[in-house]
Amino acid sequence: MAVAASTREPVLVRLARDHDPAVRAIPGIDLGVTELREPAGEAAARWFHAGVRHVSLPDPVNLAVDDTDAASRDAVRRLVLVRDLTSFGIAVDWRLLLPYGGSNWRVYCHLHPPTELSAAADDDTDDPLDAWRRSHYIDKCTFRAGPGFVQVRDRRAGRLNLHTVDDPAYLRVLAQVVEGAPASDVDLDIARDFAAEGLVAQVGTMLVWLPYRLRRWPLPSMIV
Repeated sequence: MAVAASTREPVLVRLARDHDPAVRAIPGIDLGVTELREPAGEAAARWFHAGVRHVSLPDPVNLAVDDTDAASRDAVRRLVLVRDLTSFGIAVDWRLLLPYGGSNWRVYCHLHPPTELSAAADDDTDDPLDAWRRSHYIDKCTFRAGPGFVQVRDRRAGRLNLHTVDDPAYLRVLAQVVEGAPASDVDLDIARDFAAEGLVAQVGTMLVWLPYRLRRWPLPSMIV
């Protein structure tokens, strides 16, 4: 069931044409605060082509939400925005709150590193945020779409895991969750298969696709 726009919490962002704080002090570089009004992918594309290279999210991406639809949808909108900004190579200042004993930060480590990370208490890494920053690179977990298939290249585990999705039922579920969808609307058997590979995460009542679209090869094709 769609949520009326008037019931959504506004997602405010600050846009700039450069990621360097000193450069952002130059008139015309800081573009000020605006509200996300369209799907995250459309907004990221529009901002990128307008010269935006840095986005700040004042409010955290809180994945430790309760099971209410409104809170779940709000968290997913913010997470999808970070994912799609990462896809365009736009730097993001954001804070990530994970549920206690819940999602492992490594599932999200292909995204632009956050400025703050509230990791699960049972994580075995001394400094997860530092580890995330040191290990981050473009194309860590991406997908590309062809006629009748989607291919995912996932290196979050330190090795290349290649997934090719060509079953029509799986492609339908992928299309549902790429912008986030209520778990009640999705084939849960297929969603569990995606989740087992770390490709789909549950946020409250919602399911969301995690890999971002590959927009250009970061290395020569023979290396990739």
